Amino acid sequence: MSQQPNNPLQSRAFSLEFPQSLGTYHEYSDVQRLVDTLADAGFPVHNTLIVGTDLRLIERVTGRKTWTRVILGGALSGMWMGLFVGLLFSMLSEQWLSTILSSIVLGAVFFTVWAVIGHAMSGGERDFTSMTATVPMQYELLVEHRNVMDARRILSEAGVRLGEGAFGGVGPAAPSSGRPAQRPSAQNGGTPTFGQPGSTPADGNTDADNTGAATSDGSQLAKRPTYGLPSDSAEKTERD
Repeated sequence: MSQQPNNPLQSRAFSLEFPQSLGTYHEYSDVQRLVDTLADAGFPVHNTLIVGTDLRLIERVTGRKTWTRVILGGALSGMWMGLFVGLLFSMLSEQWLSTILSSIVLGAVFFTVWAVIGHAMSGGERDFTSMTATVPMQYELLVEHRNVMDARRILSEAGVRLGEGAFGGVGPAAPSSGRPAQRPSAQNGGTPTFGQPGSTPADGNTDADNTGAATSDGSQLAKRPTYGLPSDSAEKTERD
């Protein structure tokens, strides 16, 4: 029977009952400063949780991998390993100095040969050296729901500005209107607003479509729509 690996998120040490957000921040130092402010004010900081989101793998290229770098890197790694092994064997030998030196030499030779073989077999596919790190793009500070008001009060008294997305906190100014931006009309060279008032049929024949039919008793024809026309133009159209 297989046993599933332990998930740290299922532990009570990494979870809150009903967390509320105090904002998201791009730097860890900003979140750390907030927690330090809460701790200095006697806030129960064990009810807070820092969550790093939007994880990204960043690889920093440090240089080109040449044969000189390969040989020197293998030799240095072998010397350190040989020194460690030599110190262990020197405790069991009377000639401790010769044991350490021989271990260093053997380690340097072995690791150098191994590094040269590995670089030759790579075929130049990864001909550079780099270092990698997994870093979050933003950090979110969560607080237990029963302590969120106290946390906001303490931070407000300390003059700390809450980050974006804070629960009732100070964030970026919202747009003045929730309406989407109007699309450009066809007269301004933008996308035609088909089916909307003020648009003109593609064939330009507006009289046949806009003129109403005469009634059986000879009453006046229906007025043509004046969609999209200024008020003075609309009155002139009705008079015509």
